[in-house]
Amino acid sequence: MLSLKQQWTDKITEWRTSGLSIAAWCRQNDESYHRFLYWRRRLEPKTTGGFVELTLESPALALACNGVTLRIERGFDRELLREVLSVLKAI
Repeated sequence: MLSLKQQWTDKITEWRTSGLSIAAWCRQNDESYHRFLYWRRRLEPKTTGGFVELTLESPALALACNGVTLRIERGFDRELLREVLSVLKAI
């Protein structure tokens, strides 16, 4: 039987690959939202704040943080970017 830590590591991995918000994933998988947040904070590496790596690849901008990369191409949809950033901010 898997340890509780391994079970939650697997659940967080499933959530990351699902493309769902945390709330939607928890509803779909009958998990407590607050328990999910607890385990995510407990298992993810601690960040000290500071700078985030920015990589400029002409003609695109790539923002990378905590294993997630957001690539912004020329002519991007500004409203879509606002929505994506709003979701990321809420996580």
